[in-house]
Amino acid sequence: MKTAIVYLSKYGTTKKVAGMIKERLMDDDVTMIDLSVDISPDLSSYERIIVGSSVYVGSAKKKFREFCLKNHVSLFAVKEVGLFLCGMEPDEIKQKEEMVRSFPEELLRHSKARGFMGGEIQFEKMNMLEKFAVKKIMKTTSSVSNINEQEIDHFVQKMLS
Repeated sequence: MKTAIVYLSKYGTTKKVAGMIKERLMDDDVTMIDLSVDISPDLSSYERIIVGSSVYVGSAKKKFREFCLKNHVSLFAVKEVGLFLCGMEPDEIKQKEEMVRSFPEELLRHSKARGFMGGEIQFEKMNMLEKFAVKKIMKTTSSVSNINEQEIDHFVQKMLS
């Protein structure tokens, strides 16, 4: 099935997760589209579209939310839609709230699979202000990886079912 994985990544974690999803789909016709390079990709030829973003301060970046709002109606024409977020929020209830803030309600209802894939803190890629905020909020001073591979597997299984 012709698949597009459309993502927006600030430090590379969402891109990494998108690549992990691509590998697990085991399909030779998967295209990864970086919204920081192409904000208006032509998605009309895809049968399956997976859309993902990183989450900061409770929701996806504005550029990503605008993409979803602009394109969610055309995504209904696609046979299968999957939605994922990457972030460090450990609480499942708050993760669901972040999904609601990041995607249009109609798109959430239409999606075949939704997943919160965990995230990473990459101090080496942060500026001083970001490092300060992470130290205060997350109470950590080093890089951390918390990507949930089980959730990625579950997400892909749902997309393939």
